[in-house]
Formats: sequence, C-alpha cells, structure tokens
Amino acid sequence: MKKRILSVILTLTLCAGLSVPAFAARAFTDVPADYWAYDAIQYVTDEGLFSGTSGSTFTPGGTMTRAMLWVVLARMDGVDTSAASGAWYQAGLDWAVEAGISDGTNANGSITRAQFAAMLYRYAEYAGVDTAADTTELNKFADTGSIPSYAVEPLAWAVTNGIVSGTSATTISPSGSATRAQVATMLMRYAQAFGDGQTVDPGETVTEPETPDVDYKLTIALMNSSLSVGDKVFADVNTIPATAADDLTFTFKSSDTSVVTVKASSRNHFSCDITAVGPGTAIITATDSNGVTTTRTITVTGSSSNPGTSTSDEYADVKDEIIALTNEVRAENNAGALSKSDLLMQIAQQRAEESADNETIRHIRPNGDFYDTIFAEYGLDIYSMNYQEILCWGPTDSVDAVMEAWVNSQGHFNSMTNPNMIFVGVGVAKGANGYYFCQIFTNKDRT
Repeated sequence: MKKRILSVILTLTLCAGLSVPAFAARAFTDVPADYWAYDAIQYVTDEGLFSGTSGSTFTPGGTMTRAMLWVVLARMDGVDTSAASGAWYQAGLDWAVEAGISDGTNANGSITRAQFAAMLYRYAEYAGVDTAADTTELNKFADTGSIPSYAVEPLAWAVTNGIVSGTSATTISPSGSATRAQVATMLMRYAQAFGDGQTVDPGETVTEPETPDVDYKLTIALMNSSLSVGDKVFADVNTIPATAADDLTFTFKSSDTSVVTVKASSRNHFSCDITAVGPGTAIITATDSNGVTTTRTITVTGSSSNPGTSTSDEYADVKDEIIALTNEVRAENNAGALSKSDLLMQIAQQRAEESADNETIRHIRPNGDFYDTIFAEYGLDIYSMNYQEILCWGPTDSVDAVMEAWVNSQGHFNSMTNPNMIFVGVGVAKGANGYYFCQIFTNKDRT
C-alpha cells in the first residue's frame, strides 16, 4: 500500500508529548479552583514550564517522566524546547546532559521523589543557588535508610528549604513517584525560595501537603473473592462516607495478570471488570485521583486458560487484515514483519473500547492518565521496552479506509514502520458515533 491522498475522512491522533499549548490552570477541567495544587499548576502553566495533556486537562495525578522534567528545567533556564529535531524532548535532553543535570538515560522512566530532588539540586548548583544542606533534617523520617546515597544531600537541601516535605510526619518516601501536580508544587516552592529568573510572582505559598490528607476511606466491594478460571465478575470501589466518590476517578491494577486481569468498567466511574485467567492468588489495587489506594485479594482455582485472544470476537478478521496490511507497508519500507501478540491484542482492544466509550481518540485514558499506564495492568514494564500506540476513528469498519488514513499521516506511518518494533496488537470497537481502531506496537510482550 503506497502513500496516497486520503479519500475517506477519518480522525486520527498521535502522541504529542508536551507539545500541547499551555493553558492557565483555571482553564483545566480536572483542576478545580479548590484543588490543593491549583496555584502551583497555574504558576507552572502561566510561566510556560508545563503544558496541559490536552486543551482542557492537566492530569495532575499523572506520571512525571524524566523526559518531561528535562524539558521543564530547560524551560526554566530559558531554553526554547520547541526548536529541537528528533524526539519531542530532544532539546531538554541535550540541555540536561550539557548542564550536568542528568545523564540523559531512561527518558520514559517516571521520576521518583529522590530523583526529582537530585535533578533540582543540580539545577540549583548550575544556576548558582546556595545548595548548603543539613542532612540532620532527614533524621525525623523513619525511612531515611531507603534514600539512595546520591540523593541524601539533595533531599536534605530540598527539605531544609521547604521544597520537599514528607509524605507523612515520619516518612519521606524517596522511591515514591512524583506526580505532575507534586512537581508543579515543588517547582513553585523552589521559585519562592530562590527565584527562577521569571518576572511573574509565583503567588501565595502552597501549604497543602504533596499528597493531601483525605477524610474518607476506600474499599473494594466484591461478592465473592474466590473465583474459578474463566469467571468474569465486577467489583465496585466504595468510599466511606459514600458521597466522597462523587468527584473521584479510579485506576485498577492486578499484581499478577496471569491469575487475574482487571480493567475499568464502561458502566460507571467506580467499577472494574475482573477476569480469572489462571490458578493462584492476585491482589487487585484501586487508586483514586487523590492517590488513595485500597486492595482486595482474589484466589482463583481451576486449570489455566487464555480468554483474551481476538479469535472469538466479531472483528477478528478485521484485526488480522489490519496486521497483514501493516506488514505489507513495513515490507515496502524495509522493516521486518510484526508478530501478532495475544497480550497486545487484549491491550489494544481495551484501548479501542476506552476510546469508543469516551467517543474520542486521544492518548489519554478515561481517568486522565496517559495511555501507557495500561501496560502495567497487563504485567508489562514500560521502562524496559519500546512501545507506540496509534488510533483512528471512522464511520465504518473499512480496513482499507483505516489503513489509508494511517499511511497518509506521517507520524502514524513512522510508527507503523518503526524497525525497532517486533510485536503488534489491534483493537476494534464500535461506539455510538462510529468505529474506533487501535494498534499497539512493542519490542516485547512479556516481562
């Protein structure tokens, strides 16, 4: 299939990283005025340090990657990060390595609190800021023994200057992930403590905790936690008091996807669908948009099965044809053939269904997280693999139309012909306004 003019009108989307134009925090639908990090998010977006994950969302609880932090710190130093060629974060990476902020590895790795403190500390040294630190400041935390040696002084400096606070009165959680809202808050605190060369007042001091206190508890309601292989059940996340659930969104994760798989339900925002895959015990974890978690242990008995392949669904032929045509495109462009992965077929189908449920094709999941969070739900580690997702919408399930649209979009075409990819999964779902298609490409399909 050669590139040619698109004859069927289709809507496409391709991951754009941090390239979405910045909006002030008050414009984000997921950052209400009473949100604990509202002022910090307004500051970092008004200053052009952060962009939204879309034109209307910030995704405050989303993962902050190393690449994102390189770009943000580069912008703090006045670097034009939009002028780079190659990866969207290339200008940030080049600056971070040259300035001694980072070694430039593991771009997609999520930032831990210790890593954030270390990079900001190096930025402060680079900027000529006083980095004197009193390490005894860390003695009040019971988990100081888990702080990596490289981060002891940076965390002590950050705590001393009010940039980083504990996750509780007695813990600092150095290996905990730093969310976009937390990083925004800590960067505003840095600006308040030392200034950042900006002319805009960063606003009032944020006194809210990085992980805010909540006045409710979560539980997972499941009628039977002892399942047989092949059982499919649903569970609800309940809050105590019940009214607390009204403004929350939830993500779900299984500790062992060979035993149990779990995905958010399309019925409502607080339920999940659970499938018993193989014998054993697994823990289901539900996490809400405030970072509060709850778990439920599930035991599965019986013989192993593999209920998630695409061979039994009504779009199996469509999916297989898409894979065949994709491999034709790859062959024409000197890329090796992709192998169909049952696991990626499940992942891509879930992403297609999420797109259909939301009637939109964006690389953002229903809870506001970036799409790559789905891999962990299926036992894949995004930090040890290459991965890409392409999406498409069409008024019909025409394979030719979908393929033509993808081939005629340079970004999607590049993803389809990426020589580093080995496996493929395809999902197709019918929504209220048309058909939603997803292709997932990776270089591995097992951990």
